[in-house]
Amino acid sequence: MTRTEIQEFKRFLHVRNIYVMFSQNYRQNHLTVNPPTMEAYLEKAKVENVIPQAFVYPKSIYDKDFWLAIHEEWLKMISTKRADRNEAAQLESLDLEIIDVKTRSNCLGLPKDTCSLSLRGGNRLTFNQEHSRMIAKKLSTHMLLTRSRQTTDVVLMFNRTRGIEVKFKTGSNNLQFNNTGLAHNLVDLLHLNPEKEYFQLGIELLAETKDYLLFMLRK
Repeated sequence: MTRTEIQEFKRFLHVRNIYVMFSQNYRQNHLTVNPPTMEAYLEKAKVENVIPQAFVYPKSIYDKDFWLAIHEEWLKMISTKRADRNEAAQLESLDLEIIDVKTRSNCLGLPKDTCSLSLRGGNRLTFNQEHSRMIAKKLSTHMLLTRSRQTTDVVLMFNRTRGIEVKFKTGSNNLQFNNTGLAHNLVDLLHLNPEKEYFQLGIELLAETKDYLLFMLRK
């Protein structure tokens, strides 16, 4: 494991209040193929197998089932951290920063390359049918509101991990977001006139990969 992974693993054991128990088990019952010290073992161990390949499980209430349950918790934690790091690296490579939006738990056809923002009853952002189909085909489950650090362009990132949940209403071919926070952020970011109640915005597909879609919004 890397130094960072070792630190994260030790922190995990301390949070679960089992660091001393793990250390003692390793010192007394480590597998014969492993180094004599826990520190040496952690340096050679693979992060996914650090618990099950450490020592012979004791015959007590902290037996094999206990340590395998801890192992599952550890795998879940490192998986979440990896996803967070990948997302951060992805946004960094695209030079985008997230605009925080608090999520709240039949539309006329829109022209090509447009979407609409209505501030009347519902604060609704609506996508045209072409882009709605693209988002559905990509199986996107979430949308992040972001902004380019270089140009301050407003960019919507459709992905499968983080942001406002994507929900298609039954009987509608147009994706809609009824979200006050999203609507107010778009008014501010696009410098729209808050006195108006309806805006037809330009929208352009910037990029498409197997993981995400990027759309740029403009007035």
